[in-house]
Amino acid sequence: MNGHLINHIMYADDLVLISPSSVGLCQLLRECEKFGMSHDVKYNAKKSAVMIFRSATLKGCSIPEFKLKGVTLHVVATYKYLGNYISDDLSDDDDINRQRRTLYVQGNIILRKFIMCSLEVKPTQFRSYCSPMYGVHLWWNYKKSTLNSLHIAYHNIFKLFIGTSKYESTSLLCTLFDVQCCQSVIRNMVYRFTCILDSSVKIGSMTCK
Repeated sequence: MNGHLINHIMYADDLVLISPSSVGLCQLLRECEKFGMSHDVKYNAKKSAVMIFRSATLKGCSIPEFKLKGVTLHVVATYKYLGNYISDDLSDDDDINRQRRTLYVQGNIILRKFIMCSLEVKPTQFRSYCSPMYGVHLWWNYKKSTLNSLHIAYHNIFKLFIGTSKYESTSLLCTLFDVQCCQSVIRNMVYRFTCILDSSVKIGSMTCK
């Protein structure tokens, strides 16, 4: 990462171990056990899991056991970490579906609470509840149909909320009510994230100098 080799990432009380081999991962787990004993840190083996990213040549290989404090860790194909779904095939389809489900939940909330509001107020409420999408700037490997299902959910909720048919022109309605379409929301979030990364890299390089 940024020119440095890393084998672990920590955020708050979450820890990710990274190793290119099963032997290396077992060694890292043993180091965690030693660290926990010497610093009175308890690791929850029941909530921990192992994800293996295999190349095409290793798909038929058997998986060794990985243990933490004597407890065998489950090997999973998908895991939810910090609110995002990570898959062992590096697909973002599960996380896009997670966002689509969240969008329907938010849509049901505004339909239940604010359906009687005026059309002048509804666009603001829709933007507040449905435009924020967590983790969309990390998506890069997905099926087109999966992303289209998210677009459809976003636009159908908006049309239902303002009381129009789902067959009405999406671009026309978004223009009339000053609401970004789903594609624009995603593009803007990706652009802002890229700008933040770019500025952080520049600050880091200036600090190093």
